[in-house]
Amino acid sequence: MVAMVGCDDETKVCDQALTTDTHIRFLRDSAGITRDTTMTQVTLYALTIKDSIYRKQAVSNIFLPLSPVADSSRFYLKVDSISTPDTLTFRYSREPHFISPGCGFSTFFTLDTVISTTNTIRSLIINQRAITSSINDTAHITLYFGI
Repeated sequence: MVAMVGCDDETKVCDQALTTDTHIRFLRDSAGITRDTTMTQVTLYALTIKDSIYRKQAVSNIFLPLSPVADSSRFYLKVDSISTPDTLTFRYSREPHFISPGCGFSTFFTLDTVISTTNTIRSLIINQRAITSSINDTAHITLYFGI
């Protein structure tokens, strides 16, 4: 009797990205003309932990980590040194996603609602509700600024 057993090596090093950050793109709306913009001194942190994600960096896109243990996350966003800061509130559902034995689990998110104050943010659009990867050319959310 001959038996062959096949199994995957569970000790493999994880070679996949596990993060599922929210990709946000900045646009400036001036005199009816909308264009990509780089904000000069973006400071961003989660209001629950107050740990900086961005600190006075020039960026045109940002990536936010949503909480894998809560159904909402709030962020402080200041785009330059003179503007009034805004807050962004995300409400979403979470789903654990098994990657592999070596990598473990990741969390996929489905955006329900995104609310912002309107100090410097004029409006926002949810372009893609499903957040399953940080490697994405399409922004999940577009923020429009009037400054």
